[in-house]
Amino acid sequence: MKLEAARKQGAHLLEAGERIVGAVKATPRGSLHEIILGGAGASAFGQVAPALGGAGFELGRQLGQSKSDEGRNERSEADVDVGRVSQVVLLATDRRILLCSTSFLGKIKEVLATVDRTRVTHVALDSTSLFGQTMPEVLLQLDDEHEVGFGVAKIHRQAAEALVDALSTPGV
Repeated sequence: MKLEAARKQGAHLLEAGERIVGAVKATPRGSLHEIILGGAGASAFGQVAPALGGAGFELGRQLGQSKSDEGRNERSEADVDVGRVSQVVLLATDRRILLCSTSFLGKIKEVLATVDRTRVTHVALDSTSLFGQTMPEVLLQLDDEHEVGFGVAKIHRQAAEALVDALSTPGV
């Protein structure tokens, strides 16, 4: 997400005097496993018999759900619960990180969770593996020893780097 677009779309979510310093579209850790395995199951079962596609999707979804549950538990324990959404916008301000839901077209809708920047002890851009493919991952280490991760599509890597730089710079 381009920073200027994020500033425009997220302006109504800010407190007085707060300013947006970084933004990136991301997927909460574990959220894609359920979707991808569901699709793979539907495809595999559907090739055997089209009527089995629904059953294959459900089986694949259940297999991926454990990863989704791990990610949700991680965020819940860190008090950064975004529910079952598969995409968020990490909107960094000079005071907070807002985790926002997106519309069908990818525009910022509403705040699902916030993290005060004083809780963030370390931020990094790492990588994670998703079925043999690597993708960037924004990692937030919080003061209570919790870590939460958000996968970023490779096409949004520069926005993720800028977000991490902004969060790593004191006073920004």
